[in-house]
Amino acid sequence: MPLAAWVWSVNVEVAQLRNDLGDLEGNLSQIEDKVKDLDDASRTLIGVERDVQHIREILDRIETLVAQ
Repeated sequence: MPLAAWVWSVNVEVAQLRNDLGDLEGNLSQIEDKVKDLDDASRTLIGVERDVQHIREILDRIETLVAQ
């Protein structure tokens, strides 16, 4: 009888681990989606920073021309 109880408890633990694994896979999928979104946002931000730097350069040139 002790062997049957051990087998039962191991089966219960395996079922719990499978359930936990399913939850972790779902969480991992959500995190991967968020990372992708953040990566896209980072690329957009880099593009905006480049645009702002370009605008600053143009304004500096305009200021130089006006000051002359």
